[in-house]
Amino acid sequence: MLKRLTNILLGGILVLLCAGHAAPGVRAAGRWPDERAVGPFVCHADFSLTEYTDLLDQMARLQEDLRLTLDVQPPREPIHLFLFEHKGTYRKYIQAYFPNVPFRRALFIKQRGPGMVFAYLNSDFGTDVRHESTHALLHAAMPMVPLWLDEGLAEYFEAPVEMRAYQHPHLAKVRWAARFGQAPKLEHLDNVRTLDLMGQNEYRDAWAWVHFMMHGPPAARTELVQYLGDIQAHAPPGSLIDRLRRRVPELEKQFVDHFRNWKRQ
Repeated sequence: MLKRLTNILLGGILVLLCAGHAAPGVRAAGRWPDERAVGPFVCHADFSLTEYTDLLDQMARLQEDLRLTLDVQPPREPIHLFLFEHKGTYRKYIQAYFPNVPFRRALFIKQRGPGMVFAYLNSDFGTDVRHESTHALLHAAMPMVPLWLDEGLAEYFEAPVEMRAYQHPHLAKVRWAARFGQAPKLEHLDNVRTLDLMGQNEYRDAWAWVHFMMHGPPAARTELVQYLGDIQAHAPPGSLIDRLRRRVPELEKQFVDHFRNWKRQ
């Protein structure tokens, strides 16, 4: 049965890629056991999504969270989520039609048409879907996002809203380093230009700077919003690091102070 379902789903993605646009091809195929629209997302799953209504509700709110906090504009086209019950089905799907994409537990891919997110059920399923969907929303609104910022924002918004500020897994290590006056080097993050060079430390540090901009000095948040606004307006944004240094005096010191003093209000 699993082999037959795999073949059916692979056939569906072939239609999708030949069409160049996800929605018409997927709907024409009509072979996904569960399909639902939530906010800007169209979900296609090879299993029942009934047990995942909380996650779907979070997905429906994710775009609004980005709009309210960072003024990221809504996408003008749907974003398609392809969700798999089994890792093996997911792997065959990706290998067959994206053979040059390195295998990852979840993926965001954007080619000629709307963005696509791929994930399979695992213990971090919700985190994976929110992370990759954040990438999809950012790239639906902007022609580019620097890699470290792209990943830092995805790390921040991958957590449920009630956990983003105070309960993210990265927070403890960042606060510990701040106790010793250590701030991640922004220039190092800015020089990481390919995803294969993003290791655990880089993901954590990118998240930390996003947290600082979201919850630290108001000037840092303002600069981030204006920077993303320039990108959305197709205006040359310059370097976010340079802009932060001009706007926020003693940037690293303020970063350290932010995490030393950070506690639930």
